[in-house]
Amino acid sequence: MRKKGSAAEWERVRTIAANMLDDGKAPVEIARHLGVAAQTVREGGRDYRAGGRAALVGRARPSGRPPKLAAAQRRALAGLLVKPPAECGFAGRHLWTQQLIADLIAREFGVSFHHDHVGVILKAMGFTHQKPQRRARERDEAKIEAWRREFWPALLKKVPTPAG
Repeated sequence: MRKKGSAAEWERVRTIAANMLDDGKAPVEIARHLGVAAQTVREGGRDYRAGGRAALVGRARPSGRPPKLAAAQRRALAGLLVKPPAECGFAGRHLWTQQLIADLIAREFGVSFHHDHVGVILKAMGFTHQKPQRRARERDEAKIEAWRREFWPALLKKVPTPAG
């Protein structure tokens, strides 16, 4: 298991170890002085002899697999998702689903994703799951508000209060 410390700190330790190796010190003595394992000093010494001081420089750790969709493609996808599906060539569709978005990505960018992974991508892009509220088309907000103001208080007055 790797000990704690930044890449710069470990580069400094490797440089000190290389200087001590140049002075003829034994790996066990260097390890005791620096607080590392002797095997670590031997491996570092082997790298130092093979590659010189350049081998002591810390390297960035790989950050994982590169994304299938580039940043520009994600921006383009966000632009497409603000439109309804029907405008993007999905006739008869009114809501975006993860499967529909996966199909859109495959068609527009040539990259295939499982529909479950599309949710992960959308979350990383700042999108959230949303469901439209189910409301009747005939709903009249003005009439509802008038009912709440006028009739509801009258109904509340008719309800008997518990004797207490």
